[in-house]
Amino acid sequence: MPTLPASNRPAVPELHVFEQEGGWHWGITVPRVAGSGFKLIAFSESSFSLEAAARADGSHALAHLADKAHATDLPLTPLVTDFQQE
Repeated sequence: MPTLPASNRPAVPELHVFEQEGGWHWGITVPRVAGSGFKLIAFSESSFSLEAAARADGSHALAHLADKAHATDLPLTPLVTDFQQE
């Protein structure tokens, strides 16, 4: 299967959940337009005590980004916030 150049890949956001400094965090990335690697477009500013909580919050942020992009018919824009529901 051929590999598409980075410029032909759709900028599909991907959620990453990871543990760092005793807490769980999430980040959302998209492939870089030129070159290789990924660009961080959203992340949690605070940590979560449970991986599932970080994943749920990150999934909410990912859905919000997708809804925003579809509603405005614009490319994804960076989002730096937490969607913690208390």
